[in-house]
Amino acid sequence: MKLNPRRKIAGTITLPGDKSISHRAALMGLLVDGPLTITNYSDGADCRATLEAVKSLGATVQGDSDNLTITPADKIVAADSVIDCGNSGTTARLLAGLLSGCGVAVELTGDESLRSRPMDRIINPLSEFGAKFDNPSGTLPLKLLGGPVGAIGATGATGSINYTMPVPSAQVKSALLLAACAGGGTAIVTEPIATRDHTERMLAHLKANIQVSAPRVEIQDDPHDPRKKTRTVLDNWQSRVTVHGNGKLSAAAIDIPGDISTAAFFFAAAAIGKGEVTITNVGLNQTRTAFLEYLKSIGCAVAIDQRREISAEPRGRVTVTGAPLKGRKISGEFSARLIDEIPIIATVACFAEGPTVIRDVAELRVKESNRLESIASNLRLMGAGVGMIDDDGLVIEAKGEMQPADFKSYGDHRIAMSVAIASLFLSGDSTLDDAECVSVSCPTFFELLDKIAHG
Repeated sequence: MKLNPRRKIAGTITLPGDKSISHRAALMGLLVDGPLTITNYSDGADCRATLEAVKSLGATVQGDSDNLTITPADKIVAADSVIDCGNSGTTARLLAGLLSGCGVAVELTGDESLRSRPMDRIINPLSEFGAKFDNPSGTLPLKLLGGPVGAIGATGATGSINYTMPVPSAQVKSALLLAACAGGGTAIVTEPIATRDHTERMLAHLKANIQVSAPRVEIQDDPHDPRKKTRTVLDNWQSRVTVHGNGKLSAAAIDIPGDISTAAFFFAAAAIGKGEVTITNVGLNQTRTAFLEYLKSIGCAVAIDQRREISAEPRGRVTVTGAPLKGRKISGEFSARLIDEIPIIATVACFAEGPTVIRDVAELRVKESNRLESIASNLRLMGAGVGMIDDDGLVIEAKGEMQPADFKSYGDHRIAMSVAIASLFLSGDSTLDDAECVSVSCPTFFELLDKIAHG
């Protein structure tokens, strides 16, 4: 695809449904007590893979992404011996949890990229929970043995796990919670660093037996000033989720907000181009809005109105107005909250004053591509100064006007979308070797980009 500079950025758009929420809605369609209606389901290839998996497990799927109805079978049974998860790690990991719970014997596989990504992060805790796998290698293909032994707990219904997350992962947490719901067991998951909570919200919306706890806090008089209080957090974790599986979930309708991770690319265009972009009905879950915090911290204005909550997920209208940008440091918990947005943050850094330092993102090496290497390679083609920090970070700094380039997507949708945004502000025409890979999360990406990028 030829990519042309278009430096005037302005417009209002509405995005397809949130990818993370869409995956979870489809999978929970297997566990409800009747037809489940889903509005604004993501039209990306990853979420279509989840729908195909749901159909292969006996559910009937009717309608389109605007309005889907999933009707579960009386019992979850795999029609085929193998389920292909395509390129979707979320499909594979969450499905492994759900199927471990209900004791279905099946093999999960995926495309070449997905087969290279780590699965031991779910294999280990699910095995601890009682699931049985056939000689797992730590990657796909992954064969679940099923039957009473493979179900949660020795009897298939009474198992329990009390698991503290070693690294932040909403997918691992969700796999354990879905396993408990499907198998009738109990999962207690403690997070030292909180991750996105779409699974917990949706389970509560569908009337699961779920409790979400915050750490205990002690308030005392300040010994140095009796007019003040001191606040002490007594627990060294941020969130604890407990789910008791006790039958079918209630089939309440689910309305999915626009994808905030996809919104980041269009907001980045406003930031770099000193323009203004408004996105309506976009998700505002507090575990997903770190990119808006980042934009404010580097100089942009962010305005939010029309706030409301539907199907337990907050949403609203967000307007980002660009300005002269400044580099900043990103690390620790903030990096974990921004993990999906790091490719576009690195792109924005090429148009900011001063260096941007990104640490604690080693997880990017095992995404759809090695995103640290993919990012660095493309930004260097533009003329940016890019250095690796140990094995888990980047330092990026502009080196004058950024130059056009022949970009490579590495088959990774977020890399392709990031360089497409960069191309708007280069000194000439660029190319992208594989524009089609954006269909993994947002098939209409380039159409939406045309609505906000002009001249």
